[in-house]
Amino acid sequence: MRADAAEAASQTRISRERLGPVILISSVFFVIASIILCYPGDPVPYKIGEKPPKDIVSPVTFMVQKPQLKENLDVVRKLSAPVLRLEANAWKSILSQLSNLPLDLRGYATFESVPADLKEKWKGLTPENFAAIQSIESVLFNREVENLMSTLDQSPLVDVQTLRSISGDNRSLSVWVTSGPALDSPGSQLVPKQRIIVLGGDPTPAAQELRDLVAKNIPRALVELVTRFLLDQKEPVFTFDAKLTQERQEQEVAAQPPGSEEIQTGAVIVSAGREIDRPLYEKLRLAQSYYELDLARTHPWARALAWMGQVLMVLVLTAAGALYVIFMNTSEITVRRGWALATLLLLTLFVAKGVFILSNMAFGAYLFGIFSVLLATIIMVVAFNQRFALGISAIHALIVTLALGQSLDFYLTTLSGVGLFVFGLKEIRTRSKLIEVGVLASALLAASVWALGLAHFVGSIYSTSTIASFSFDAEILHLRTASLFATLAGFSVACFASSILPRIESTFKITTGSTLLELCDLNQPLLKRLAAEAQGTFNHSLVVGTLAEAAGNAIGANGLLCRVGAYYHDIGKLSKPQYFIENQSGGPNRHDKLSPAMSLLIIVGHVKDGIELAREYSLPWVVHQFIGQHHGTTLVEYFFHAARQRQAREAEARGGVGEETPDVQEVSESEFRYPGPKPQTRETAILMICDGVESIVRSMPEPTAGRVETAVHQLVMKRLMDGQFSECDLTLRDLSDIEQALLRTLAGVYHGRVAYPKPLQLSQTA
Repeated sequence: MRADAAEAASQTRISRERLGPVILISSVFFVIASIILCYPGDPVPYKIGEKPPKDIVSPVTFMVQKPQLKENLDVVRKLSAPVLRLEANAWKSILSQLSNLPLDLRGYATFESVPADLKEKWKGLTPENFAAIQSIESVLFNREVENLMSTLDQSPLVDVQTLRSISGDNRSLSVWVTSGPALDSPGSQLVPKQRIIVLGGDPTPAAQELRDLVAKNIPRALVELVTRFLLDQKEPVFTFDAKLTQERQEQEVAAQPPGSEEIQTGAVIVSAGREIDRPLYEKLRLAQSYYELDLARTHPWARALAWMGQVLMVLVLTAAGALYVIFMNTSEITVRRGWALATLLLLTLFVAKGVFILSNMAFGAYLFGIFSVLLATIIMVVAFNQRFALGISAIHALIVTLALGQSLDFYLTTLSGVGLFVFGLKEIRTRSKLIEVGVLASALLAASVWALGLAHFVGSIYSTSTIASFSFDAEILHLRTASLFATLAGFSVACFASSILPRIESTFKITTGSTLLELCDLNQPLLKRLAAEAQGTFNHSLVVGTLAEAAGNAIGANGLLCRVGAYYHDIGKLSKPQYFIENQSGGPNRHDKLSPAMSLLIIVGHVKDGIELAREYSLPWVVHQFIGQHHGTTLVEYFFHAARQRQAREAEARGGVGEETPDVQEVSESEFRYPGPKPQTRETAILMICDGVESIVRSMPEPTAGRVETAVHQLVMKRLMDGQFSECDLTLRDLSDIEQALLRTLAGVYHGRVAYPKPLQLSQTA
């Protein structure tokens, strides 16, 4: 009973120590989560393209603008004048050629001397107008040509293709001509279609219109020549602009006066199974706005009470999470990790709601909401443990459900995915493990959507006023789309988490099984260097790794982590490998020429050197623990006794045997201990035991089963009585199980062999 009371007091003390940081982190989380939750989203639960399985009725009476009938709007578009845009290059080309007409022909004395190519270019050239051109003043003619070209927008020159584009279904009797990139460009105007001139020598009355237009600006003698030149052009001066034509049509459609429609309370806005288009969606939003205004008039505090309810719900869930963390009392949840956890939950909540609102996607909650919750779950499973991840993820899923305005079905579906990821990711030894669990989670999420949806079918029918108001096809489409998005969320979150797994490990300072397996590869640079430069230490580390893994598995600890820690625990000996007995290969002991104090510095220094190497080679933080704690604060016995013997010899030399020597200080045991810290976890404590056991058994001349058992038990008891296990969670039962596991493993490592027969001498075989 005293032990139980002491344990309860310890639990209370630890909880109180963690209460302050937990309250601070929870308060920050509560404030930010409340802001995210209360941020207004889309009040309409359906998106454009969805088909509601039930009728949606209006809660209030309101007026809505009645859109024009599609047939009427089509007539408006057909009566809208098409747009012809001036082609600047063609206009400049014609202007240049007409302006250069006098210069082209003045170099020839007679009509007969004009080259054939010029006559082909100016097909209307005759001896009469040739003579007139010789007497024309160039400056005056250029001004007349410019005046002519500036008035061509009254009779646009187009080709046959342009004429076809502005005809067809278009019923307008006019065209809109513009010289710029927009309808409001200077000089834009309406021109009757009958004044359009088609290139190619059109003999219609429009050609006479052009002839009259030319006659108003060009000398009479050159009217036929210029008219024929313009009609023979291959490049049109004006072309059809489809984009500006559509803009003009939409302007005229928008200018049509809309009608109005009154929607009575209880009237069906969207019938069951009908696809929601943009007008229906806007009508639903308008109905929601009128409902909120009516509610604000009749119940002014309704909105404030709704916000208060949301905030109280966040407060309850935050308090539940905080209490869960406190009473779990796990050493894995440090203050740093607490802030990282709060940031993770807030970030995923913010992304879920933000992307859901911005995307305006039908069933977006089943994609973005489930993805965010499952991502947080995977990270918590990797960073903490299964029990913690399951509890916090259940609370987090509920907050996300409230933030997205989803139903209980969504929460239960999300919870099924959470459970599968929690129990499926007990240990991640391969990169494909996440993908495998993601595939299973996708199947479970889809099955959950269908199971929950089908379970409501009867309730959906009889909860409505008439059976006809329920659409079976729309409900099936709803379930099919929701299950598709849920499946996509389950698989995509597994792929995404697999890609960021190294970042998760570095952020939370944890190491997954897959990373540990990579570190066990003997081709790792540091292990290859250890095998080449310190072969004795390398072999010692391999044997210790085998022992540590077996011992760890025996008590339910992380055996793989024990093996990795054992492989790297002595890497600090690489700085001075020959000063350690296992690497001396029977040669002279270098410590014979050193004082015990100097030897102590070298021996103890391998811990610090190992941590430096671990940082240099970017080993995970968890490996650093094994390097720094595998000796704890144990005594370096060999050099401690050597120092005492040396002190005794010095004392004998100075004062003689039996005489007092006050000037010689006694050797302090604390000076010959490792700096620590003591093992903080079961895994590092196991390594301490295995490291000592391997050294003792290896030094035995005949490691029989009885001797090994006695040595193992004595070493374990020695470490226990020395207080080396006072800061970890090892129990006496664990120590007993570790001893048994080590004895079984040592029996396999140092097993007996049948002696091979000696080869017969030649004299004996003769």
